[in-house]
Amino acid sequence: MPTIKFKIGDIVTLKSHPMAFQPKGEIDSFVSHIPPLMCIKEIHIERKKEMYSKEMEGSQIADNVKYLCTYFNQHRLIFEDKYVYQELLLSFEELLFHKAKDNGSELHQKLIDETLDYNICNYQYGKRIFFKTYKLEKRKTFKSAGISAVSSNKSLMTHTSPAFLLSGFMRNDKGNQYDGKSGKLIRQCSKDLYKVIWYNSYQEKYSEEFMPSEFFTDDSRIYRSLVSSPPVDN
Repeated sequence: MPTIKFKIGDIVTLKSHPMAFQPKGEIDSFVSHIPPLMCIKEIHIERKKEMYSKEMEGSQIADNVKYLCTYFNQHRLIFEDKYVYQELLLSFEELLFHKAKDNGSELHQKLIDETLDYNICNYQYGKRIFFKTYKLEKRKTFKSAGISAVSSNKSLMTHTSPAFLLSGFMRNDKGNQYDGKSGKLIRQCSKDLYKVIWYNSYQEKYSEEFMPSEFFTDDSRIYRSLVSSPPVDN
């Protein structure tokens, strides 16, 4: 069986994300060029996939493992899905979220550890919850805005999401899928789906959608600031 690097609900992004290549923790890129942080929605194993190009010997063009990834589109204010092969993804743990100076490395590790420690919220009708990428997307640091001084869009926030309210629950009838002959896993999905509601100002209406329970947390740390430890006097 191919090695599966990520599980349902894990936070990932494309390997091209600038925060994986900025050693000082500052993004020197246009805001609109930054790929979103995404959560793993489904895992797919492709055992009969053509892996290499017929046009150039030894040129890989696919992978045995692909993921259905979900991110929040802050412009259309909806969740969007995209299939991405495993070798094109990296974990959010490989990104640098704070400047290297001024306790940056300490705050960076605190944010990583905190995010990994978030609980999956228990279902309670009307509870306020957050998409797990919420704080991570807000913690990006820019070297420059990368936009025109006369632009009407001066926000440095990218792929941020609102608070959501729980409004429904259902078991995922899609379920895991196995090969009929070998019994090996073909598709893995979340067992529980939460229905969430939010205000969609782009469409000027309220939106609702069922999403995996692993996407959300009600941990209050997700909307609070990180505090670095005070320096120790010698």
